[in-house]
Amino acid sequence: MEIIKKIEDVEVKGIKLKVELSYYYDKDNDLTYDDVTLGNKNLAIIRNEYRRVTGLLTDTEIKKIREVYNLNQRNFSLLLGFGEVTITRYESKMIQDSAHDAVIRSATDPNKFMEYVKRNANLYLKYNSLESYSNLIMLIEEKIRGSLSLSGNIRYDEDKFLAVIKYTNSLIKNLTKTKLAKLLWYIDFKSFKESNFSIVGLTYIHNFYGAYPIGYNDKLSNNNIKIEEKYFSSTDEPIYYIKSCKSSIVLNEYEKNIINIVVEKFKDYNAKELVEYMHNEDAYKKTKQNEIIKYDFAKTLSI
Repeated sequence: MEIIKKIEDVEVKGIKLKVELSYYYDKDNDLTYDDVTLGNKNLAIIRNEYRRVTGLLTDTEIKKIREVYNLNQRNFSLLLGFGEVTITRYESKMIQDSAHDAVIRSATDPNKFMEYVKRNANLYLKYNSLESYSNLIMLIEEKIRGSLSLSGNIRYDEDKFLAVIKYTNSLIKNLTKTKLAKLLWYIDFKSFKESNFSIVGLTYIHNFYGAYPIGYNDKLSNNNIKIEEKYFSSTDEPIYYIKSCKSSIVLNEYEKNIINIVVEKFKDYNAKELVEYMHNEDAYKKTKQNEIIKYDFAKTLSI
């Protein structure tokens, strides 16, 4: 009995995939078959290929995020605000939806994960001791101290986030949510290139469409930001525009100057053109899908 591999066409949720699956081969009877163990491995391969194509975290990537905080599946799930077995299912037999994926992905930022841990402390303490919770807090605090390099040597500043959006939106007509994500990256990395500090303190990952702030959608859900959804006859997909943004602080002249440089460069680019431009940056070419883009790449930034 031997194991053979076959390239097969499969369809998951309307998306056609090509995957390499394994089967037992009975040479004497010229038969191929699988059993429960091999069948489960094949299903995992199919699920993860779908995730790869659609930009979702694979089961291994979810596990790695969880293990950063030394958490079992149940505790990680509860701290994220999910049901007790949600993470277990995502690591073993189910594909997560995009909303849950965004929450899990945002946990790579210890600052964001700390918010979840404090918000869902009561759920965690139903099954764990106060001492273990205190140890978890200390672990996350240690990672926050070590993670500042991933956010441009400053902590994420929500007030500054709002102020940058407000000012940028005042300079660009019909600013889309997608274009804003790219501009924020250029603003933070341009500032880091010039001063060794970012402005907003965002952490960015390598996304199919370029650099993308971790927890971006969650941060945009702020009540001070109004987003307008529009549909056009040329596409079935909605386009989201930044309609307005309120901020209680005023940017200083250095911060405005950095934004002015970025906006002057890209104000006439549409989102697609900006994505294509970004794909030529070392920061994009030398990182992989879902990998954090380190601020070290600011030294070769094109602007």
